[in-house]
Amino acid sequence: MNKKRLNQFLIPLLYHFVCIGVWAETLPDHTQVWQTVYEEKFDQVGNDELPDDFFVLDGEFKVTSKDGRKCLAMSGTPVGEHGFLFGPRLAAESLELSFSCLGGFKSRRHNVFAGALGGIRGLKFRVNPTSREIILFYEDDWQRAFAVNWSSTEWMRIKLRLEWNSHKEQTGVELEVSREADPEQSMLGSSTVVDGKIRSGKCAVWGFSYAEEKMYWDHLRIRSKI
Repeated sequence: MNKKRLNQFLIPLLYHFVCIGVWAETLPDHTQVWQTVYEEKFDQVGNDELPDDFFVLDGEFKVTSKDGRKCLAMSGTPVGEHGFLFGPRLAAESLELSFSCLGGFKSRRHNVFAGALGGIRGLKFRVNPTSREIILFYEDDWQRAFAVNWSSTEWMRIKLRLEWNSHKEQTGVELEVSREADPEQSMLGSSTVVDGKIRSGKCAVWGFSYAEEKMYWDHLRIRSKI
C-alpha cells in the first residue's frame, strides 16, 4: 500500500475515533455513584449540646427530644435570621444536601426554612409557607421559584442536588420536597440549571422564626458522587 492510499485510509479512521472520544466525554460518568459523606441524626449528641462540627452563625440552637426522637431545636425568640454551618468543605460539582424539618405557625405567620450548598454565598433556597413556594437564589442575578405544597405542622424533608456538566458548562439543580412520613408522595420535584460552577464551601442551614415558635431539624445528610 503506497503512502497516499495509506493516508486515505488512516485519516478517516483517526477522525472516527476522535469523534467517538468527544461524544463519550459528553456522556454521564456511570462509574461514579452517590455516597454519603456526612450524616447527623443527633442520637449520639447529649441534650442541650451541639455536634462538634457545627459552627453557629447566629441564634440559639441545641439538641433536644421531640416526638420521641433526638433532633436539633432553635428557639422561637428573638425573631430573626439564625443559622449554622456544618459538615466538610466540599466542591459543589456533584453534591446533595437533605434534611428533615418541622416548623410552626401562629395566626398567618409561618416559620421559614432556608439552606445553601457551597457556603453562605453558594446556591441558596428558601421555603415560603405563606405563598407556598420555594425560591432558589445564586449570586445577584439568578433566581427561580417553584410552587410547593408545604405543611408547617408535620415533619417535611427537603433535598437539593447539584451536578456539574462540563460539556455544557452548566450546573444542573434538582429540588425535592416530601412529607417525611410518606417520602414517596412528592410535594415538589423540579429541576433547573445555573451557568457555570457553584463555588465550594460548607453546607449551611437557616431558620426564620416569624411565628415565634421553636423550629426543628433532623437527619442532616450530605452526599457526593465518588
